[in-house]
Amino acid sequence: MGYKLGKMVKKIQILFFFFCINLTADVEINKSQTIALDNLSLYEEARVYKVVASYNNLILKSEKVSKPNEKQLKKLSTLSRKDKYAIQVFSQDGKQIMLRGIGDPFYAHAQHIGYEDSDVFGGYIEANIDITVPVDAKVSYISLLSQNEFGLKEIKRIKLD
Repeated sequence: MGYKLGKMVKKIQILFFFFCINLTADVEINKSQTIALDNLSLYEEARVYKVVASYNNLILKSEKVSKPNEKQLKKLSTLSRKDKYAIQVFSQDGKQIMLRGIGDPFYAHAQHIGYEDSDVFGGYIEANIDITVPVDAKVSYISLLSQNEFGLKEIKRIKLD
């Protein structure tokens, strides 16, 4: 009797799940965020901005038009909760073209045998970051953001000529 009752309860739970709980995700994809992603390819030319960034600064080093390599395309990933920093790219009219997470490239971890009791296991460094956008994207600003549990905060925004 107990076995049949358990099977019946499981069936009722499954029916309840399928018929009573209607989960829909109304995710609105901003078209301006997908422009940069859809048009990037290893075989087509793209605009590559090389920036030198630190945890509190952002400097444009160079800009060129070339075919991006695989490393440049993989380096910038979709923003997640684990990313401590992000790069945001804006068009001339102030619309966001791209928002990408870069993790925490500004802290170098160093652990050495014999220093396990030390409180310091690394330090802040500057990182070279390649930002790849399509050639037809008219980029006007690049911004460095930090992310915490409360959201994104802009650290520095640079204007491109």
